Amino acid sequence: MNKILLLFAFVVWGFSCTSQKTTDNKIQQFVDDFTADSCFYSAGIGIIIKDVKKGNILAQHNSKMALTPASSQKLITTASALEILGEDYQFKTLIEADGNIENGTLKGNLIIKGGGDPALESKYFESQQNIANRIVSKLKTLNINTIDGRILVDNSYFVPSIPRTWIWEDIGNYYGAVPNAINYRDNMYTLFFKSGQAGSKTKIWKTAPRNTGLDFDNQVVSSEINRDLAYIFGGNTSKLRRIEGSIPQNRDDFKVKGAFLHPEMALIEDLKAELKNSNIRVLNQKSKHKTNRKELFEILSPKVKDIVYWTNQKSVNLFADQLLFEIGQKQNEQADWETGVRTINEFWSTKSIETKYQNLLDGSGLSHFNAISAEFFSQILTFMYHSNNYDAFFSSLPVAGKSGTLKYFGKDSDIANNWMAKTGSMTGVRTYCGYLKNSKGKPYIVCILINNHHCSSKELNNKLLNLLIHIYNY
Repeated sequence: MNKILLLFAFVVWGFSCTSQKTTDNKIQQFVDDFTADSCFYSAGIGIIIKDVKKGNILAQHNSKMALTPASSQKLITTASALEILGEDYQFKTLIEADGNIENGTLKGNLIIKGGGDPALESKYFESQQNIANRIVSKLKTLNINTIDGRILVDNSYFVPSIPRTWIWEDIGNYYGAVPNAINYRDNMYTLFFKSGQAGSKTKIWKTAPRNTGLDFDNQVVSSEINRDLAYIFGGNTSKLRRIEGSIPQNRDDFKVKGAFLHPEMALIEDLKAELKNSNIRVLNQKSKHKTNRKELFEILSPKVKDIVYWTNQKSVNLFADQLLFEIGQKQNEQADWETGVRTINEFWSTKSIETKYQNLLDGSGLSHFNAISAEFFSQILTFMYHSNNYDAFFSSLPVAGKSGTLKYFGKDSDIANNWMAKTGSMTGVRTYCGYLKNSKGKPYIVCILINNHHCSSKELNNKLLNLLIHIYNY
């Protein structure tokens, strides 16, 4: 009898294993069919699909291969920020004085001390608008009507720099804005162009703000192509910016956005205008009454969870890189690219997630030399699924057919509202990493990294959507 029961149990166990294997093989078949497409003949592809609750891998393809992740790298940065800084962490900007207040006069300089807040006057945060007005309102409550010194900035929190691995085509354009001790207006300025007939030279007739602190060599021409193909070139060693490419013809007010070299200049310009409007005089003279600096008041940033939300929803490079700097500052008292990356690697290593085969060089994913595997992404996503910070992390992810960079992807399809992921794209690169809730409500981790594909964006989107729908419905 015991032998019969043992044989029966063995058969049932075998049935169970076969059933599980069939399920896994079916999803694996979807992946194999996808990677066999001629679009990926010479592409590098890394894929992993995992049951997030059980932790078992359902399908994979080159899951350990380190590939360029583009903006999907922001998943790593934002997850690290939530874990290391905490979701309620806030940056501080201090308003200080080096003189006393006597009879309505500040006998010294007014100093803005930066603390790396990425959100001052940012378009993403209504609460951070009208910063100059808020500063002036605070000065009024201190009964200050005259500043006998100057308006100064203190940028000593860290020295801004451009990563050596960012490409020349990106540096200078709005998405190439780098972290500063004082960030303002998302570190972006706007050029206003007038264009004529195709082939003719364009003219820059206005900048916003008026004082960008930059000089422009405009080589942009008018074109029949109805797209912005103008690129701004220039780094942090010169205030000269050369603009090449084309914009649509016969426009009177075509906007091209660039990255500030000194964003604090725009803040000072706005603050001086607000002080003038409020009849607070700035004498701009060297004060003879300076004392030790003291804090008048502080301006707090939105919480990290809110910065993380917009970082992932709109793929804001500046926010991601500023979080990277702050991670380095908090853990290792140094805010720069190398320390931020090292701190992130050290943190995940303490969570038994191997980092030595990954190559992180920034927080935003703008560097083409970043190299991350699908497996590494899946480990981060698995960890965050069980983290106390999961709600803040999960809610920051774009939702298919609904929000952020996935707003139009999969709209009205089976995966709408069921695919929450961070996307990434640059020339020849397309990546998707996130959580897919299948038709039975089971959560999967799906990470897909593709480098050097040979089909249009529209074709690739259709292929990716088809794969995700197959996984969802199985």
